[in-house]
Amino acid sequence: MKKFNGMESKLIIDALDCYITQVEKDILELEKDGKTSIFAPGFYTNISNDLKYKVKSMTKKEKYLITD
Repeated sequence: MKKFNGMESKLIIDALDCYITQVEKDILELEKDGKTSIFAPGFYTNISNDLKYKVKSMTKKEKYLITD
């Protein structure tokens, strides 16, 4: 499988952060309205940490040569 480049990795992680922020906000609003979500607050945040690790592990490592 082809690895992500740095831009692709950043795009995926930024999109994931945006989604997690919204879904966690929605869960808290449900609880505030007296409704119950099947997912506890923080659930998606924990899952996203695993996904971020996977994306980073599937990202090309840039090699910079330092010459003096």
